[in-house]
Amino acid sequence: MLRIYLDQNKWVDLARAATGHQLGRQFTDALTLARAGVAAGAVSFPLDIYRYWETSKRRDDRSRDDVVDTMLELSKQHTMALPFPLLDREIDLALQRLFGRPEHPRQVQEFGIGMRQIGEGRLDWPELDLSALPGGGASLPPGLSSQLSELVDQSVEEALLRAGPDTYRARGFAHSDSDHAQRFVEFEKMVAAAIAANGLTGNAIDVAVRATDFGDIRPAVSDALGRIGMTYEEFMDGITVGGLMSFIDDLPTRYVTNVMRSAKHRQTQQKWEPNDFADVVALPVPAVYCDVVVTEKQWVHRLRQGKVDRRYNTILLDNVADVVDVLVTASAT
Repeated sequence: MLRIYLDQNKWVDLARAATGHQLGRQFTDALTLARAGVAAGAVSFPLDIYRYWETSKRRDDRSRDDVVDTMLELSKQHTMALPFPLLDREIDLALQRLFGRPEHPRQVQEFGIGMRQIGEGRLDWPELDLSALPGGGASLPPGLSSQLSELVDQSVEEALLRAGPDTYRARGFAHSDSDHAQRFVEFEKMVAAAIAANGLTGNAIDVAVRATDFGDIRPAVSDALGRIGMTYEEFMDGITVGGLMSFIDDLPTRYVTNVMRSAKHRQTQQKWEPNDFADVVALPVPAVYCDVVVTEKQWVHRLRQGKVDRRYNTILLDNVADVVDVLVTASAT
């Protein structure tokens, strides 16, 4: 199955095509072929947690529902795992290549169905209650209860995707209360200041960025080391700086993260913005595990500069209309 990841603006483009908006005319062919591919079971457009998040921030109910309608139709509620469970497996595999253990790296299902796949059992999910029926539903024909349960799941999934900022605010959460993006910007500003103060250029910037990233993932690395009977101090004592850089690069999603961050730090005229947070945390997983990623031109350029497309055999596009060629080629093979 061909897996195609769309960032938020690309979903908006297809939603405009689906609703006949004049700005969506150039994407009509892409939508038509996408629908055909999904109907044939040959193509999947998985959503990640950040699509739920970005969609829920959209205030206008009608425009949000237009996007959700397109997401539901093309994704079929296919979803991708969160970054950190995937990172745990990537660390285990990197340690196995380095030390020959763990014998059994942790397993993660990259793709699945719905928010429960994303939440990995951490969500309090409503179950179908048949207690009001005679015999607690025992009289239902075989298979009907499972069909009803599936319908309940689908309804809950759709409600989660359609929920807007007013719904979240009514449940005690406001998007404006989240400061992750701003904290991300402040952190990258500190990194940029350190790079400038030390006059770092070229590969030295890459080393500095990866060093700061290793600080971010240190708890996950320490946990993985504990699983193979090694302390963090033993690991650091036995590895060179070059070896540590190679270890970080051997973690696929962190490699992509640091390609993006390094490229941005080289372009000092472009300041870090809160919107960068969503891209830097969202794009690494699909860039590694999907076949096609359609995102902003700046990130396509930077990911290609970092040879991410070659390293992970990923097609990178900045225009969802170009999906037509990909889908035509896929259908011919």
